[in-house]
Amino acid sequence: MKLPLPIALLCTAFAAHAADPETVWAAALQAKGGRARLDSVRSLAIYMKPAPINLAGPPTTWLCVFPDRYFEYDGPGSGEYSYESKLGFAMAGNPRALVVNRSAGRVSMDANGTLRVSFPLSPKELDRLTVNQFVYLLESAWLHPHPVSLKGRNLMVEADGRRFQVTLDPANLPTRIVLFNQDGRRQKQVYGFHLARYHEFKGIQLPARVTWTGRMTEWTWDVDYEVDADFNPKFFERMPDLANGPEPWRQP
Repeated sequence: MKLPLPIALLCTAFAAHAADPETVWAAALQAKGGRARLDSVRSLAIYMKPAPINLAGPPTTWLCVFPDRYFEYDGPGSGEYSYESKLGFAMAGNPRALVVNRSAGRVSMDANGTLRVSFPLSPKELDRLTVNQFVYLLESAWLHPHPVSLKGRNLMVEADGRRFQVTLDPANLPTRIVLFNQDGRRQKQVYGFHLARYHEFKGIQLPARVTWTGRMTEWTWDVDYEVDADFNPKFFERMPDLANGPEPWRQP
């Protein structure tokens, strides 16, 4: 059967891409805003509000300062990164303020009903630094993922010892990211992005609705962003305090 010319050209272009993961990855970076723009990002504030649906995620605020620091407010619900007190009580479901400073090797936390504490950095925080950069930007000046295989529109990518499966739409924007363990086994963590809700923030395409699926949970947020957000450089030297609200990094 002879295909109409536009469809034939599209099929030819896709076939060429299908054999070359590097080409598809380059197209994905270009769709996000271009490698130069992505690599220029130094900080990213992420404001996650419960979507007006039944499976809405709890309000969560992030400030990611690449490559080695982040702040999380009311983080339980934004992923499988729960913490336990010294007595073994899980922090999940409680209001929480968390400051992670990789350079100092320290995590500081204030959780509801628990005194503000500081403890050594663990693999969970190191992993989160990688996941945040990949999920929202795909690439940064400090994280340069390597595409390893392509099957249909599913691109397997390695980044900092992690594997991610990225599903791309025809415009080469991610619609789904699946996380894999370092041993190659698939995790029960999936990020879903609603294509119609991608918005441009200072030249970068970011998803304005995000669904996170874990082992037994699914949450959806409407998300706003601040690219290259201003913050007090001394903020990451402090202990967090829930009383300071979800954006304490702006305080002098």
